[in-house]
Amino acid sequence: LPAAPLPIAQLESLKFKSAQIIESTNALAWIIKNNDSAAMPSWPDILSKYNILLSQTLSFSTALLATQSVRPTYIGGPTTQHNIYERIAIHPKASMTEQELDTEAAPLLRNQQTLDVLKMENDTVRRLAEHMSTRGSLGVLGAPPPAPTNGFGYGIHVQPKKPEYEDVLRECAEIRDAHDQRVDRAVRAVTMLREKFEWKQRVEVEVEEPEELDWDPRFGRAGSTVANDTGGAHPHDTIMEDGNHDEDEESSDEDQDQAHIEGELVN
Repeated sequence: LPAAPLPIAQLESLKFKSAQIIESTNALAWIIKNNDSAAMPSWPDILSKYNILLSQTLSFSTALLATQSVRPTYIGGPTTQHNIYERIAIHPKASMTEQELDTEAAPLLRNQQTLDVLKMENDTVRRLAEHMSTRGSLGVLGAPPPAPTNGFGYGIHVQPKKPEYEDVLRECAEIRDAHDQRVDRAVRAVTMLREKFEWKQRVEVEVEEPEELDWDPRFGRAGSTVANDTGGAHPHDTIMEDGNHDEDEESSDEDQDQAHIEGELVN
């Protein structure tokens, strides 16, 4: 059969996006688990890396759903849309031996999990099953739970029912619903606190900084009476000419400057 041309550009883009997701996931996992500092990293840092990972995952998912137009097989037929990846299949163009198929084609398929991913998944399932009443898949596949005893061996006790997959799914749904309820309650609490304390007014700066004001602490406001009295001369020239003022006049000038500063800050 003739081989159709592969969307090389789209496949290379997916490869690049997947590499970005792997790198961002490792960075987020490192900052949470293997951080060198003794304290937990700040919440903005964690949230920033999580948002980056979320954005990259959304971009990858959108790229996987990309469609293209297909020309009709006959004139006047409707143009259809189909996914550009759903009909891609790996198949050797030439005959291959079993050994070549295992060494060359099988790694490209990669339908089996790597050992690290499989071990991490098993550890996650085990930790989750320890906190579930049905014990998750371990309870379904393992031995039935032992019958309860009263300590003296007397009485009739009913053997507990071995959980089924439906029971595990039901408990997982309850856990998810409880988590969503806690999230909604936390969001409402944060919204109420934000409206109560009006944090925007607390961080507003209504008083201008001194460097933004139109005055000089040594000469008062620019273009004021000091410049007028000198006949338009530069303030620095006035200081150089009248540099023999006594200490009392200098102290009074400092007091006036301080009063000007306080007045500008209040206004």
